[in-house]
Amino acid sequence: MKIRIISGLIGVLILVGVLFLNETIVYPICIAAISVIALFELFKAYDCLKYRISFGASCIAAIANPICYFYNKLSIVNAVIVFAVMLIFLECIIRHSIQKFNQTAFMLAVTMLIIKSMGMLVCLKQMDSNYGLIYVILALSSAWVADTGAYFAGTFFGKHKLCPNISPKKTIEGLCGGILLTIIAFVVFSLIYSNITEATVQYIWLVVIAIVCALVGVLGDLSASILKRQRGIKDFGNIMPGHGGVMDRFDSVLFTLPVFYALNLLIPIYK
Repeated sequence: MKIRIISGLIGVLILVGVLFLNETIVYPICIAAISVIALFELFKAYDCLKYRISFGASCIAAIANPICYFYNKLSIVNAVIVFAVMLIFLECIIRHSIQKFNQTAFMLAVTMLIIKSMGMLVCLKQMDSNYGLIYVILALSSAWVADTGAYFAGTFFGKHKLCPNISPKKTIEGLCGGILLTIIAFVVFSLIYSNITEATVQYIWLVVIAIVCALVGVLGDLSASILKRQRGIKDFGNIMPGHGGVMDRFDSVLFTLPVFYALNLLIPIYK
């Protein structure tokens, strides 16, 4: 537990530093680095690292995506992504005798998920000149706060298993605790922020987004758990002692980012 807490605090400090540099090229470069590490962990988990053309193409697209978004070069990033998909299929043809098509489908799926979801961190930042950074913070915290709330609520009150065959430790009580803590965190943060900046907060919509993101985050977490259970691995990596790999921390974030972005396009939280 001590190692987990220390590792988490170091991660938070690094995250704060990156967010502080959100107006510089450092921000998309860090997003690109996280994306590449996540791809490495996923390819490794499914025994796909040996397909070097596919992995290289995915990494190039993952690096180009946030940087091109940062400079508003959307046509370039779309071309790079399509080219990466073509290279993955090309290697499938070249290695058809040893490469199974389910591996090709997996590589395509995780490449698109990582690229598009992580790209939302730049899109959120740029969607509003006044509140972009705050949206990034809320989108990330919607997954991590829910996970924290679920952990403690499940530890102290958990009795009814949520998905015992996929994640034995998850409980319905933990899910409710995660949703509740997310709502509380969003409302308290927005109350403080609105008093400082005089921003108008759509509180009902804020609560709706908190609930939806907390639920979607569980979907992402369980999806990663299925992969780990079927592949017989405990964690995707060990880059964060006590937490595992990048994917162990970002599995739920990959699902909450696009949902948070879409809901804010529909009705912005802050005005």
